[in-house]
Amino acid sequence: MPSEEIKVSIITASFNSASFIEKALASVFNQSYRNIDAIVMDGGSTDGTVDIIRNHSDRINYWTSEPDRGISHAWNKGLSYCTGDIIGILNADDFYEPDAVGAVVRIFTEHPEAGFVFGDLQMCDINGVPRYRQEGDPLYRSTIAFNMPSIPHPTVFVRRSIYEEFGGFDESYKTAMDYEFLLRLTRQGVRGHYLPIILTNMCLGGESDINYTRAYREVMRASVKYGYSRPMALARYSYRCFRSIVRRSLERLGLDFPVRIFRACTGSRYKY
Repeated sequence: MPSEEIKVSIITASFNSASFIEKALASVFNQSYRNIDAIVMDGGSTDGTVDIIRNHSDRINYWTSEPDRGISHAWNKGLSYCTGDIIGILNADDFYEPDAVGAVVRIFTEHPEAGFVFGDLQMCDINGVPRYRQEGDPLYRSTIAFNMPSIPHPTVFVRRSIYEEFGGFDESYKTAMDYEFLLRLTRQGVRGHYLPIILTNMCLGGESDINYTRAYREVMRASVKYGYSRPMALARYSYRCFRSIVRRSLERLGLDFPVRIFRACTGSRYKY
């Protein structure tokens, strides 16, 4: 299929996101690649988010605002409305680079064996100022059995056929649903392709950033579910919690340089 004929669906989940959803939607509408349908799943916002969505309804293929059971549920609902050959998920506090979708479509066209494509994530402060870059890990298969590798979920695009064959997100996971999903795919032989450019920007302070201990517990649970040793998973969970406590303590003290050294020494793929 010629690349320009490939339709891409973008799901945006939101809840009380009036401060930033306009920027997220604009990054979808203003892509250099035009064959995109936008899906917005709002969780029943009360802060003006719905008014913003309604103002752009002529450019949104489907939207709704109703209570949901969390992010996984919102994503799964959005999947049922997607008509694209490729599906991306962009939460309301994230925004794409202008050529992100076009670059991803080119990779899918060049690599028909790829079930999903992912790239680099640029982390920004609340004002959208870049702070650092999370590089994707092309060797993710060597660690995904026991740890969430560097596959930044806001950069992930998946073929719709993959969702149809292997299902969507496990709604029992509230934070690490992306890890469980990607681990499930990997166990089934689905391969991802890494694109070494910034695809998406993410504001610091998201769900997994705030609830990091819950995210680590869910990673531990998913890894054990798919065959990893429970004692080893618990040991890795404890280590990750300790490492995060140290890093966050340094950050609270404003010690940016030690934080960078600490991340470098622990094998992080965060680049400043």
